[in-house]
This record gives sequence, structure tokens and C-alpha cells, in this order.
Amino acid sequence: MSEVSPRSVDPSARMQIYFQGILDGACFLYAPANAYKALTGKRVPREIWNQAITRVPDPAAFLGGPGATELHHDEAQRVLEAVLQELSDPDETFTIDQVPPGAGIVDLCAEVSTASVVLFAYGGPTEFQHPAAHIVCGVATTAGPTTLHLACSTAFWGRYLKTGEYTERHHPDLGRWSNDSISADHPVTIAPNFRWRITLSSPHG
Repeated sequence: MSEVSPRSVDPSARMQIYFQGILDGACFLYAPANAYKALTGKRVPREIWNQAITRVPDPAAFLGGPGATELHHDEAQRVLEAVLQELSDPDETFTIDQVPPGAGIVDLCAEVSTASVVLFAYGGPTEFQHPAAHIVCGVATTAGPTTLHLACSTAFWGRYLKTGEYTERHHPDLGRWSNDSISADHPVTIAPNFRWRITLSSPHG
């Protein structure tokens, strides 16, 4: 890994979530970047992003949600593992576990913890959007109704262009940020082959 400037946590920054267009355009690649940010609090510098995308064997297959979700689970997981490895500092280790194909929003919420987030593909209505196919990171949960809060790479554009406003929710119990959400009663379809729990299995350092 090449030399990079020291990275610090900046909770005062207005923008806490990466969105497509800031680094590059691919929801399958932004989802692990947002997973890394949620689990460590650290930013992803461009030089590290550039290293991470060199690990993608066929970049064209990952530039859109539908294309990526058509990949075999094992191939997609290998790419996730490689990207997270490049994003990580030497003292950070991540594990990636598949969530059962029949799991719904309530089940995904149960996978989110202080050490883990979920990455998954879905289609259907969220709090602010209605994509046909998209890949996001679930970073926090709330009850009443059960809701999965998302770090979404397209929410900025979707919300700002629609209403002229954009805000992010802070979840102080986890120290994370979200910009969209899916309630358990939302009629979304979750891709059976694209649903993982990502766990930070080493200390933050």
C-alpha cells in the first residue's frame, strides 16, 4: 500500500456518506466504501479508492446495480473481500458472511450491531427513493416500526434534485450516519444472492 496522509474522524463534517459521483459511479463499489466508513469512521481517500477498484476483475460488470446483482454470489463476494482489503488499514480485519436468501428487512436489522453492517441489493420503495435495482449498506436500525437505515450512494442526488434539500441522520449509539431507510412494511424485493453481513473483527485502533 502506498504512503497516504493520516486519516482522522471528523463528526462535524456535513457530508458523512459517500455518494455516486464523488469518487466514481458504481453502487456495488460505493456500498463497501460506506460499510468501511460506518464501521471505522474513517474517510476513503482517492488514492486508496483507486487501489481498491484495481481489484475489480471486470469493471464494466460493476458499474450498475443490475449488472452486479446478476453475478454469481461467490464471484461478487470475492470482489467485496478484495475491495475491503484495499480500503483497510493494516490493523483492520473484516469478515463477510452471507445472510440467508429468505431474510427480510427485520432479519437484516438483526444483523446490524456495533461491529457489523449489512450490504444488500434491492428494488422498491424506500423513504426517499424507488429504484428498480440498487445496492446499499444498512448501518443502523430503529423500532416502531422496525426500520433499517441506509448509507446510500444515490440518496443525495435523488433527494436534492427532487426537493432541493439533503440531510443525514446521525445514530449516536453507533456513531454512524444514514441518508435513507426501509421500513419492514415497505414492499421491497431483496436479491437472494446479494445480502451479506460485514463485520469488523479487529479493534478500531
